[in-house]
Amino acid sequence: MTEQNIIDTVVEKLNKYPDIKFDKKNDSELEIFCRDDKGFDILLQTDQRENTLHFGTFHWHYDNTEEETNEMLNQLVFGLTGIARLKEFSKNGKAYKWTLQIQDRDGNWFDNGTMGLMNFNFWSKADIKYLQNDLLPKALLYADNETEH
Repeated sequence: MTEQNIIDTVVEKLNKYPDIKFDKKNDSELEIFCRDDKGFDILLQTDQRENTLHFGTFHWHYDNTEEETNEMLNQLVFGLTGIARLKEFSKNGKAYKWTLQIQDRDGNWFDNGTMGLMNFNFWSKADIKYLQNDLLPKALLYADNETEH
């Protein structure tokens, strides 16, 4: 799948859900907007060398292989359905650390990675909020697998 095909494939799927707002900025950049301040915007950038998926500030780099492209698209679906959420840490109103959490079928949350900025304000207590989208129903993920169990 070429980088242009990735964006076009995602746009084709998103067009089935008219309540999801997105902007295909060009053939290599797609932004999907959260519904409210409880969620996070998603940015997908494709390139010949690598692709990048952003959940708010949290992001990953993926090689342009079939395996990593599929992993990226799965992570994108997790972000759209709320299977993935961001645990955001802030001090004095400034966010400085984000932990990606993934939910299992039983509803348990597991940390999947952390990114942060240097914060020398270590004496202050951190505020924590959770950012989670509900742009697509979680049932979409489990529908195909239900017959296996």
